[in-house]
This record gives sequence, C-alpha cells and structure tokens, in this order.
Amino acid sequence: MTVPGFDGTGHKIETMDLVVFTTVVRAGSLGAAATELRLSMPSVSARIAAMERKLGTTLFVRSARGSATTPAGERLNDYAQRCLDLLDEAAIAVATHETQRLVLAAPASLGDIVFPAALRAVAGRPIAVHCRVAHSGEVVGRLGDGTVHAGFVMPKVPLRAFRSEPISQSALVAVCRPDHPLAERRRLRIEHLGRTGVVVYRWGRDAQELAASLEHPERGLDAPIHTTGLPSTAIRLAVDAGFVAVIPRFVAARSIRDGETVLLPLRFGGWRVDVQFVYASATADRLGVRTLLDNLPAIRAAFDD
Repeated sequence: MTVPGFDGTGHKIETMDLVVFTTVVRAGSLGAAATELRLSMPSVSARIAAMERKLGTTLFVRSARGSATTPAGERLNDYAQRCLDLLDEAAIAVATHETQRLVLAAPASLGDIVFPAALRAVAGRPIAVHCRVAHSGEVVGRLGDGTVHAGFVMPKVPLRAFRSEPISQSALVAVCRPDHPLAERRRLRIEHLGRTGVVVYRWGRDAQELAASLEHPERGLDAPIHTTGLPSTAIRLAVDAGFVAVIPRFVAARSIRDGETVLLPLRFGGWRVDVQFVYASATADRLGVRTLLDNLPAIRAAFDD
C-alpha cells in the first residue's frame, strides 16, 4: 500500500513544509505567511503546491480575501501542529538536564483556574511546566500522541484509554450585575428570564438544550439568548451589557466576590459541568504527573475559591 506523501521515493513532507502550512492557516493568506516567515511569496506558494501534489488533495481555497482551508486542510492542520509540537518537545527534552518538562493542557474556560493551581503544586521541584490551551477533545488527542502529558477535560470525551480523576462537579448558576432589574428578586422562575438577554456558557452539547429551555413567548429581539465557549465572555456581557449569565458556579465565584455580579435564586435542574484530570498510563510515573496527582486536593480546592 502506498501512503500519500510517504511513497518510498524520498518525496516526503518536510518539517519546513509543515511550518509553512500552519503559518498560512494562522495568517490567513500566502502573502501574510511569507512576510511572517521572511520568505518570498513564490517560495511559499511552491511549497504549498508541492504538499498538495504529495498528498493528492487541495489544502486551500485561494481568493482575493486570502487562503481558506479546505476540509482536508483543516484535518491536516491538527496533525501538522501536533507534529511540530512533538519536535519542539523532543528538542527541549534533549537539551534539558536538570529539570523535567511537563506539558499540561486544558480548555480556555478552565485555564485560569487549573494552570495557576498546577504551577503552585510543582513549585520548588525540578519541573518545567508548559501550559497549552485546547478543547477537551484536543486534550485527549494530544494525550494519545504524546504531545501532552496530562490535562483537564470536561465530560463527553472518550477516556477508556486513559486514567482519570474527578476534580469538580459544578452546578450551573445565573448571575447579573447588581443594578439589573432581577437582582433584588428573592424568588425567580425560569420564565422570569423571558424579558432579558441571556448568555449561556457552552460547555458541551447539553448547553444548547439548556439554552433552548430558556425560550419564552414574550422574548423579543431586544432579549436574545446567546451561547459562548468562554464563561469570561458571559460575565463581561452580564457586567457591560446587562445580560443574565448562566455559567458554572466555580466561574461565578470571583465575579460575585469582587462585587461585579450577584447570584440569582434560580436552579437549572440536573445540568452541571464535570471536570476531570486525565493522563495516559505511560506518563503515570512521570515526576510532574505524580506531583499533580499528589496535589489533587489543592487543585480541587481552587474550584471552591
């Protein structure tokens, strides 16, 4: 069987090909990538064309507005970035003598909590932590190919091949700024949200179902329901634009403590956000992973602050 790009003739994809490709994806055009890499435009174009010939597919759709990835290009980008990350990891591992590198990944919505807690856990030990932001599915994929040693994920990801430890089970709560018309209500029902803008944190597929449950016959165009993958964005909409934000309790805690928002007396049934610490069996004995496992109580406590 002949594998495109690896046909035994020496016409393999080079590391520089991957660098050029991922830069075009990030920069949005061949010209912008050429400027960033300090290469000529024909050189970048030639490398992309050669990659497309080797792989037997089109990677970009070119237009006057730039270069957009095709579905094949989108699939390649994930693998290309992981290959480059693995090469960086190898170079650092070879050059590092006195410290061990720990690559830790988590979704952006968890990063503000888990990354500081992890760095505190390894303080004073010969461990250099590299924190990466990735959604839960990417964290699992990077665990599988070795570009990440451990990570934090939310539910609905395949974990059978990995070990996991529970970190937090957080209920969904509603917050608004102190001068919001609903802020002084001691009793509220879901239908009371029908005349105000609402933004729901999109933690998984269940979030869309929760957003749909907030629809109300009286809801007009001036009271939309939005979803966002960043709970910090939900808080900003609540504080700056008068929305009600539906977010995990662990995210709401700081804004409530700082007086930016107040907690509304609403319950959202069985909806909750589960957080897990995951790692591969092969990395269980790694110093950084063992240290985090030993300090899981402190990391869990960070979700209660």
